[in-house]
Amino acid sequence: MRKAVITASFTVCLVAIATGQTKPTNYKGLEITPLGIERAKNVALIDCPPGQNSVRGNARGEEEFVVVNAAFKVTPAFDAKTIVKKPVLTDSAGKTYNTSVSIIDAGSLPEYKCGFPFRVPLGTKVASISIDTATINIASLDK
Repeated sequence: MRKAVITASFTVCLVAIATGQTKPTNYKGLEITPLGIERAKNVALIDCPPGQNSVRGNARGEEEFVVVNAAFKVTPAFDAKTIVKKPVLTDSAGKTYNTSVSIIDAGSLPEYKCGFPFRVPLGTKVASISIDTATINIASLDK
């Protein structure tokens, strides 16, 4: 019985942690939800929302790309004239990295998903992603 209670408590904690990972952050009426992190040597540099840009990026030597995937939902509070800045990645040591992917016409679709590649040294541990004044903790997604 005690083992079942401990197992149930542990499961509830895991569910709470997993739910916290996907909680949306609101930036001027744009809800941003981190979905996951991928690592790659070769990535597509597609603007957000995805469009016709077909440029690719290749990591060099001791580098890799950390691709932060996020979902966006446009709420009624979002002003279509808002210019949304490019995301910035911060690693666990506090160093920042820029992406070449732009958020263009953020209000053009009601919902969309985007991947933001950041060129980093191999094995870089990520901490957060920031879009202007909104900072989203993504360390728990870096597995």
